[in-house]
Amino acid sequence: MLSIRQSDAVSSNVSLDEVKALPGESNSAWLKRVGAERGVLLLGGASVSHFRIRVAQSHARADLKPSCWSLAGLLMGNQKFLSVPLELCCDAAELAQNNAVQTCNIADYDDPARFPNIAVIRFTSDTKMILDLAQLVSGDPETKKPAQRSIVDLPSLMVPWLSYIWIAGKAPNPLAESLGLPSAVFIETVYGMAGIELTPGLSSAASCPEAIWQAAKYWQNFYEEAVETTHGDDAAKQIPAGQYTIRQKAAAADWPPESHPSTQSVLVEPAKKRTKKKQTIG
Repeated sequence: MLSIRQSDAVSSNVSLDEVKALPGESNSAWLKRVGAERGVLLLGGASVSHFRIRVAQSHARADLKPSCWSLAGLLMGNQKFLSVPLELCCDAAELAQNNAVQTCNIADYDDPARFPNIAVIRFTSDTKMILDLAQLVSGDPETKKPAQRSIVDLPSLMVPWLSYIWIAGKAPNPLAESLGLPSAVFIETVYGMAGIELTPGLSSAASCPEAIWQAAKYWQNFYEEAVETTHGDDAAKQIPAGQYTIRQKAAAADWPPESHPSTQSVLVEPAKKRTKKKQTIG
């Protein structure tokens, strides 16, 4: 069982605004419309793998319902973000070299049918500090700085999550074993190094997109108090603020869409009943 603490807030955070997507609006167009270029990015997918991740996070909810979210990232403008997706988008050896952190293109997550839910949440205005700390975890190929897996070993977290998604062997729900989703653990670690607690209701080892969402939505009193106790070397704290749109509230694995048979397809005719011939005598 996952140990979680409940917020004492009597209402949700008013600084987190729902901005509904327009009909047919892509995720990149939505990000541009709300003016989001920095902060924590949350995505909720509709493929089988993302569906299973959303269901796994019911352990982090008091109502035991699946989460709306399946991936966390760090926005770098409105075209790219840093994250640790479970999809292998590079040579397997590069995962160890980059501590599994990848620079992802928003265009690859643009389809609202494949990723119906999206949110951007700002926990600090010190964007440069956050990005610098992220490079410390992931390494920097341009300056040949190696990744610091001693801070957090993200490839090791990918293994149990992939086993769970694939139902490989007897793999349990990793969250029940206090093994956080790699993308969320990456974000949690970076913000923790900046002195910002991203999931006050949950152990950082079991971080997940749902825990980040719950913190932004219901732990505003915690962050309001934290603003007054910011240390000089920490990033400037703030009450979480941002925008979100949820097109698929109830988790469903409906991507890719099922192909419907053509109306011109040949129908199989039912077998005709055989009639016995009458035998004539004579």
